[in-house]
Amino acid sequence: MKEPRADYSGFTFFINFIRIKPQLSIMIKSICYVSNKNDDLSNDELDYLLTSIIERNNKLGISGILMLQNNHFFQIMEGQASIIDNLFVSIKKDHRHHGLIKLLETTIADRIFEDYQSGLFSVITEYSNLKKLRIYFDWIKEANIIAINELIELTNNFLKHNK
Repeated sequence: MKEPRADYSGFTFFINFIRIKPQLSIMIKSICYVSNKNDDLSNDELDYLLTSIIERNNKLGISGILMLQNNHFFQIMEGQASIIDNLFVSIKKDHRHHGLIKLLETTIADRIFEDYQSGLFSVITEYSNLKKLRIYFDWIKEANIIAINELIELTNNFLKHNK
């Protein structure tokens, strides 16, 4: 009895024809920095600054957090590398703060803050929001990704020294 033979050449051609070319994964850039709020920045100017930061970052697709504690800014921002680079150049030139120190600059495969506050950029100035952030960090820390752990550690150190 003759065994049936299958001709897969047409199938192979079809699979190769419809195969999706691997897409280049877009790496997300993350920068973390601290700076000091200028003393001459009024409350109205500060409110405007914080509101405009949220609007701009959400419009640009930047996720992350900005904290203001004891006149110190602490920011983690993540997004497309070119956007983050351009924004950081602008931030360094901003006259409303001084003493900027970049703590971390890294690329990550996925956004760290994608699931925090619906992926929108957040400004944290109240304790209740800090508590939410700590809960989120506890949850995300389970991933044990080095870049994430570094950002969490930097955030915790900032909070510890700025109560």
